[in-house]
Amino acid sequence: MARPATAAVRLLTGEREPVRLATTANILLHGLQAIDGVPCAVGDRVLVKDQADPTQNGIYTVSEGEWFRAADARSARTLQKGTTVHVQ
Repeated sequence: MARPATAAVRLLTGEREPVRLATTANILLHGLQAIDGVPCAVGDRVLVKDQADPTQNGIYTVSEGEWFRAADARSARTLQKGTTVHVQ
């Protein structure tokens, strides 16, 4: 987790916490699965960017059940066009 000052800078600049994986195709947003051949683990952050329904695109946290949107990317206010996220 970022320090408060780092988190504030990220919010102002549009940069978000890094993600572990990024999608290359439409995926199911639940359960443990592999993305681009890499297995997901509970708690991983994933940039979902290739959904057939674009409203499902965003940054998610992996769960054994339904995935949930990451705390720093839950709304249009916190995730806007031009937001930057690094893939580790």
